[in-house]
Amino acid sequence: MSSQLPPLKSLFIDAWELFKKTWISYLKLVGLGIAFLFLGSLIGILILLPIGFTAFGSHFQFLSRPTPFIIGMLALFVFWMILYILALIVIGILFPVTNIFILQKEKVTSVVDLLKKSKQFFWAYFFTMLLAGLLIFGGIMFFVVPGIVISILFLFVAFEIVLENQSGTAAIARSYIMVKNYFWQVVGRVVLVGLGVGIVNSLLVHIAYGDFLLRLVQIVGSILVGWYVRVYIFLLYKQIRERTTFPQHISFRWIWIVSAAGWIVIFLILIGLGVGVAHLPAWHPHHMQRIPRGAV
Repeated sequence: MSSQLPPLKSLFIDAWELFKKTWISYLKLVGLGIAFLFLGSLIGILILLPIGFTAFGSHFQFLSRPTPFIIGMLALFVFWMILYILALIVIGILFPVTNIFILQKEKVTSVVDLLKKSKQFFWAYFFTMLLAGLLIFGGIMFFVVPGIVISILFLFVAFEIVLENQSGTAAIARSYIMVKNYFWQVVGRVVLVGLGVGIVNSLLVHIAYGDFLLRLVQIVGSILVGWYVRVYIFLLYKQIRERTTFPQHISFRWIWIVSAAGWIVIFLILIGLGVGVAHLPAWHPHHMQRIPRGAV
């Protein structure tokens, strides 16, 4: 049975208190991510430089007779690109887990230690969030609104994976039942903080307009505003979690049905596009553009 959540004012105040205790750790994590992106991009540029010089020197004819050096550099660039994409995927998984550790105020020596600790949740987080994403996308393709509702119902999936060691449909089902029991209270709180964030970000953009240094301040401010939202959602989860008793069996069959219908729509659209492209009339030059006989 659902009950009334604590007053909204207390959620904002508690979120601010936790924000003040964790924002420095979060900025350190963001700094590590930016440093990695910069270093990885720099390596890619350094690999491309000799290829670019060779291309300009040969008037872009170097691929007609590539030297072993160019072949090796191209192979190295492809290898770097694959590693870089894989590294971005890993960061996209480990960083959200580390964020939750920071919110839990884990006592470790550094953010790097939290990143190492987050590795144990890598596959559970990856497959669970992939499944949740597929269900949400299917719902979006089924007239949009079901996808929005499903995304709200899955708001706490990541917390269930990390804090409760749940994975797969178990984490999804537990998030579903928590949000379902307090659905309109959750929607109201999420919409309200979203409006607040929109106003703050708009003010930051307006203040920083035309000034490079203020623009940097605005970027950092937007990052911190985003972190406050994470803190807010985390505390909202904690409030609901301590008031929820999970039934033995949690059914969300309607989500599977709606999402499956959405994926069928996607499949039919792709078939329709394929058939349409296959039956396009062959292109012929306009008769006015044809060169008359004997003109050459």
